[in-house]
Amino acid sequence: MKGVWSMRVGIDLKHSTRWVTAARDKNLADRPEECAEFGYLGHLTDVVGGTFDAEVADLEEGWGEESLAELDLLVLPHDSTSRWTRDESAAVLRFLEGGGAVLLFGDGEAGAPVNDADGSPLPFPHLRLEPAPLGVPRPRAESHILAQDHVLDVEPGHPVARPSMRAFLHRPRGIADDGGALTPLLRLGGVTVAGTATVGEGRLAVIGNGEMVCLPFLGRESNAELLLGLVAWLVKADASLSVRSAARDIVVNRRYAACGSGREEDLENLPGPHRIDTRPFARLLSQLAFRRLPHPYEDEPTFLTEAELAYHEIPRPIRQAVTRFRLRSNDFGVLLVKGMPTDPFLPATPANPSTRVEKETWLSELWLAAFGAALGFPFAYRQEKHGQIFQNVAPTPHNATKLSSESSSSMLDFHTETAFHPHMPDYVLLYCVRPDHERVARTSGAGVRMILRELSLRDRGLLFEPLYRTGIDYSFGSANGLKGNGPLLPVLSGDPYDPYLTFDLDLMTGLTPEAEEALRNLAAATRKVQRWVRLDAGDLLIVDNRKAVHARSEFTARYDGRDRWLQRMCVLRSPIGSAADRRLGGRVVETRFAV
Repeated sequence: MKGVWSMRVGIDLKHSTRWVTAARDKNLADRPEECAEFGYLGHLTDVVGGTFDAEVADLEEGWGEESLAELDLLVLPHDSTSRWTRDESAAVLRFLEGGGAVLLFGDGEAGAPVNDADGSPLPFPHLRLEPAPLGVPRPRAESHILAQDHVLDVEPGHPVARPSMRAFLHRPRGIADDGGALTPLLRLGGVTVAGTATVGEGRLAVIGNGEMVCLPFLGRESNAELLLGLVAWLVKADASLSVRSAARDIVVNRRYAACGSGREEDLENLPGPHRIDTRPFARLLSQLAFRRLPHPYEDEPTFLTEAELAYHEIPRPIRQAVTRFRLRSNDFGVLLVKGMPTDPFLPATPANPSTRVEKETWLSELWLAAFGAALGFPFAYRQEKHGQIFQNVAPTPHNATKLSSESSSSMLDFHTETAFHPHMPDYVLLYCVRPDHERVARTSGAGVRMILRELSLRDRGLLFEPLYRTGIDYSFGSANGLKGNGPLLPVLSGDPYDPYLTFDLDLMTGLTPEAEEALRNLAAATRKVQRWVRLDAGDLLIVDNRKAVHARSEFTARYDGRDRWLQRMCVLRSPIGSAADRRLGGRVVETRFAV
């Protein structure tokens, strides 16, 4: 369609505060750590402008009748804060009656009561968006909960419709039409949630919640085709133009990135809130570290309590960075805490990482316990290192090539820690006690916010479906490398705009060819956006296990007592979900698996 139909589009940002914020999110290219796929507009400018060869303008200041006269299409994103004066409403109506086109859509927020003295919530007096999203009961056990997401058939016979066209709606809102001129396009439970009308010489399209035509829902069902079809109908474009072909290009071939992620791959060289250097506070931290502490393995509860109390004496800038990460994560999904004080006298790297190592001091355990308590509830699994809270990670000859933390000669590929487990860690903490001999081992991370920028909208939609089965880890009793003997789950879940990620490149498989292709594309995107660090003694890497996957490169192990040695801790935000699988209120999860 590009180059065939040229038009001018105006997007009104004056009357809707949330949409203005969303639009400005696109302009954060110089601050990649603040970028995310949050905004409601979802690159509508790129989709409409690129497909129709349109000139798109943001109407925020200087909004008025003269601006409208220059447009072919006016896009009105509406939220519950919108208020239109009589003059503004009259200008829009004259524009429409004179042959203009208007696309009006709301969001999924509940509308506030309108005081007439403040103005009208919509520029058309006969239209009203229902104050709350519609819903229908879910089936079976959750029938008391109203569903937020719906797949609807497009009304047959509508000028925009074609056979088998379906739409995916998130939090749809009903449209009340007192004038009766609106022709339903989509209906839920008999209520119109999208429709069109002819007004004078012009055309109007209304969508109760415009999220269906914005990221991340544009790639679901026929939403992209529906958007382009509506725009083509509104501006009376040539019917022979291939809307379906253009929609497929948008969903499959194009990428929509809020901002660039840069080329630098070493996390130490990247500025931003993902990294904090503790060395300026070395004296204060050392005073805190070398206090007399209880034995962490013989009196674990007291040690964990003392470490939690000690955290509050850590310098404020360090605690601020941790709190910010806990509340908002970041684009990379990891926080690198550089240069914490280390144990001055170290024994040999454990030949058997499952055994307890005696040290003269307990600094590595202190930092793990202190930061772990700040993030949530430190815990362990019975099947890993015999349920030890502080887990040694070191290479062993018999596991050198296995999918295990004890491997060295094979890459431990990108994965969510224990992706198969009902009590998956929210955070994984890795403290470097001793680096590898050549200092070549890389610990890599890839954050979901950056991964999404490299995925097609179709893949993004598929990854939200429960079409994936992961495998159970070797250390939990499964045969090494066995795929698909774990639970069925979606890869992406939670907030559609800022989702959680559950992914294990080695052990996960898709149930359909399309799902498997999406998984391959996810793996490619993960490798493309990965960032890495070579951990040195005293470095603590905190991985947001719900927002990022991590990996470890190959390295040469000599088994001479000086090999790479990390200590690991797993943390849950809350102990409540795992309580039934922990005996007597302890910290060891004892879930068993049929493998």
